[in-house]
Amino acid sequence: MSPAFTPVVAAAAAAPPIALGELTGTGDVLMLAPHPDDETLAAGAALAATWRSGRRAHVAVVTDGSRSHPNSARYPAASLAALRRREVTRAVRLLSGNSARPIWLGYPDLAAPEDPAAFAAVAARLGQILPDVSAIWSTWWGDPHPDHQRTWALACYLAARRPGCRLYACPVWGRVQGPAAAARFSGLRRFRSAPLRALKARALAAHASQMTPLIDDDPTGFTMATDLAEHFVDTDEIFIPA
Repeated sequence: MSPAFTPVVAAAAAAPPIALGELTGTGDVLMLAPHPDDETLAAGAALAATWRSGRRAHVAVVTDGSRSHPNSARYPAASLAALRRREVTRAVRLLSGNSARPIWLGYPDLAAPEDPAAFAAVAARLGQILPDVSAIWSTWWGDPHPDHQRTWALACYLAARRPGCRLYACPVWGRVQGPAAAARFSGLRRFRSAPLRALKARALAAHASQMTPLIDDDPTGFTMATDLAEHFVDTDEIFIPA
């Protein structure tokens, strides 16, 4: 059965395209991914294009993704977190042409930072790269997932401390689930991903714990439906300016 898409997807199909330079500004890009795999789902092609252009992109993975299969005996939380860290490292290496590694912040799944003190701690950890960042990409405030919404709030905090920094939201679950109340998507743009879709597919496949039945001892665990994974690869990426 095909996924039921939300209005943001229909709006994206009719939205004007956006050039890479408009997304990145003149400095580095910081991508804040709530979980391992969100970097590829949300903006894998745009990240790959950034690296291919000779620019630097930093992928900071906020949580460890350890609750995707909470009842697995073969992959308890620590083992699953380690697996997902290996997966996102491989995905980022693929997208970057082996020139980048993710920054692993390591917050527990479903416990992304959500208050100014925690945001300041993240800013301190990212202190060496932030002065060169001219654009921050994150998941959309309308995504109906607490870690996605908290990661967006973190992105806003960091951008506010970088005068002139560009800030874009990239919907993930807001594409296929009812968005959070009062979520808006005015000014939505799409990044043309077609030239990089094969590479994005390879990077997404690196997240085998989420895209395949690799973890088969937890019937309650998460596995992304094939047609939904194909949607993220086969359609342009969505960027909503803050």
